[in-house]
Amino acid sequence: MFSKDPQETYHAYEKFLKNKQYKQAYHCLEELLKLFPDDESLVQKMIHLTLILMGSDEIARGWLYKITSMRKNWIDYAMLSECELGLDHIDKARKFCQTAVKLQEKQPRIKLKNVNSEEVLAELEHRIMVREWDALDEAAGKKTQSPKQPSSKQPRKTIDRKQAKKSDQATKNKEETKPSVKAVQEPQKPPEKKKPNYSISIEFPQNTQNIAISFNELKPVQLSEAILWIDYNYLSIQRSFDELLCLNAVKGIERFWYQTDTVEKVLKQFKGRVLLADEVGMGKTIETGLLIKEYLLRGMVKSILILTPTSLVSQWKEEMSSKFDIDFITTDDASPQDDSEKFWSNRFIIASISTAKSAKYFSTVTQRYFDLVVVDEAHHLKNRTTLAWKLVNQLKKKFIFLLTATPVQNNLVELYNLITLLKPGQFKTEKHFKQEYMKRGDQRMPVNKEKLQELLRDVMIRNTRSLVDARLPKRFASTIIVEPSDIEKEIYENITSMLKKWFNTGKLNRMVLNGALMQAGSNPLALRKTLANIKSSDTSTDIGYIMALIDKVPRLAKGKALMDVLLTNQSEKKVVFTQFLSTMDYITALLLQHQLHYVTFSGKLNSKQKDEAISRFRDEVNILVCTEIGGEGRNMQFCNTMINYDLPWNPMRIEQRIGRLHRIGQERDVFIFNLAVRGSIESYILDVLDSKINMFELVIGEIEPILGHYAEDKDFEDIVMEMWINSSDSAELKKGFELIGDDLIRAKEEYIKTKALDSEIFGDDFEV
Repeated sequence: MFSKDPQETYHAYEKFLKNKQYKQAYHCLEELLKLFPDDESLVQKMIHLTLILMGSDEIARGWLYKITSMRKNWIDYAMLSECELGLDHIDKARKFCQTAVKLQEKQPRIKLKNVNSEEVLAELEHRIMVREWDALDEAAGKKTQSPKQPSSKQPRKTIDRKQAKKSDQATKNKEETKPSVKAVQEPQKPPEKKKPNYSISIEFPQNTQNIAISFNELKPVQLSEAILWIDYNYLSIQRSFDELLCLNAVKGIERFWYQTDTVEKVLKQFKGRVLLADEVGMGKTIETGLLIKEYLLRGMVKSILILTPTSLVSQWKEEMSSKFDIDFITTDDASPQDDSEKFWSNRFIIASISTAKSAKYFSTVTQRYFDLVVVDEAHHLKNRTTLAWKLVNQLKKKFIFLLTATPVQNNLVELYNLITLLKPGQFKTEKHFKQEYMKRGDQRMPVNKEKLQELLRDVMIRNTRSLVDARLPKRFASTIIVEPSDIEKEIYENITSMLKKWFNTGKLNRMVLNGALMQAGSNPLALRKTLANIKSSDTSTDIGYIMALIDKVPRLAKGKALMDVLLTNQSEKKVVFTQFLSTMDYITALLLQHQLHYVTFSGKLNSKQKDEAISRFRDEVNILVCTEIGGEGRNMQFCNTMINYDLPWNPMRIEQRIGRLHRIGQERDVFIFNLAVRGSIESYILDVLDSKINMFELVIGEIEPILGHYAEDKDFEDIVMEMWINSSDSAELKKGFELIGDDLIRAKEEYIKTKALDSEIFGDDFEV
């Protein structure tokens, strides 16, 4: 009867249900619930089957207990009360009925179809009261004329959202069965208890967020703070999801109405299982961060696992920390190899999916329970035979978010595989899905499109740029290749040659080599400290010679190019980006020489100082020198000119810089100037990104899926570094970059095809 495939089991359940073979249907649901114990929809189906169709209070009671442990819904408690009453557990029936009444007062929006909720509960209370009198009669050995409650074997009115119907006769019957005082002389009706009224004054801590953080991190707090926080948290949760708590708990985030609407929809309708498929640049990460924050503030999740491609691990960590004040441990921070059990037992983890699915960690990760699992670039889960899909499918989780701008890349089966991870059985079996929704001979084009989209609306949100009329101004990029002086050229050649020699002989590790090469491309002066540290443990004459050459440089050619841009149209505001503090010092020294006013923005500033720096840039001065790539979410649409004095090798970090200016709210065309010394690695990278794929004309966010098509599990900067290490001379290095450029062109073409396919299938039918 049962298949290892959950879809086959679900299909069997539907077949048995249709044929009224309820016992077999029950066993199918039982098997599914073993695989997905926290799936509310499956538990609800089980309750309907056992209570309404099979009429078994005994069996249904256990499932009702389960669902009340998962959520607080007055209808569930009312049905549980009915079950206990049917089993003659009067005290329990009374207890659950009272809980249902209290919850119903706080949940007026949860209603029974075509039935007055208050009347149903009043009738339930009356039936419990009558059963209590009957029990008293039996205990006293007397036969009274009190109205008898129908036995559990007889048909009775049940609390069923779909089946319950309002009946005018209900009130009449209630009056007819209402016992009179004369009819019941002994034992007498117990006097009605009056509910006491208490006036309770509750004070809330001034900084509840700090107390919440202490609770989540299991840190000690004062008893008074604990009591107040419990009261506060309880009342906050009672507000349901009509008022989002996270909006007041995050700062420095530019949110848009469609993002908050998306958060509310996921919480209310999708119950934490959703495919977020917004178009590129619409802010899926912001939506996810708000959802995570909301669940944490409400105490609904305690453990979170975020799975991403390797190249996005550090970016997710920075976003979660700077924008949502949530600290994650990542596979970049600590190696799971050091202590696998300890690493995967952390509460908040960001891991590369390639690490998590590896043979070393697969079983460890899937044995652990997570309240919430987030998968970025979820189109990598398109194939059910891959380890990545199997990993996510086997993870024990309560909530799951899948994020991708391109849900379908090659054929519609990929969409089936994604939705199966969210809601098993939504499309029944793969065979059924192919027959019902895929065009024969063309697996990319759907049939029964309206029915397909109707089912997708239960699990998917896709906001498009047309939704917010996101027509941004144009963007113009200019790459300035600077001719180095003879001495600068000699410095760069000597540095790169020396670094390669040291790396090949084991004197430098990969990370130090990478940083030193980036410093060499930025500014020879930025290398002083690095070279000095190396010199302390190495007596090589190479370093002394290079340091002497650096001291002889009269003026850097790139510095002159920078000043040419800054001195043009001085009334316009301009942002100058660099990666290194030593380069920032060089730039600010140049600005002082030319008597140009400026303000700096770096990681050395605290939050207040950073706010002041941005305010001064907006209101007082026209030049900002910034060393932080993302600017911690600080957006500067009041400025429309940026200068990349040096470039990170990761194109997504370049895109983050652009996104500070070129975003919704920018009213003018944006101008980007990229500086690079001829022959440097940066000049080759710029040539590939600009001339091959026109990166600076792409929509913000599009470089990420293009790089995904190019190299799924590798960082772009690692590919560049590998090629540089293996190149024997500049000619071979140039040839290597040409090959990268050709591959990127193909990747962009694939992305364009995928984008067109998704637009054809989904259009704008899944917006909030």
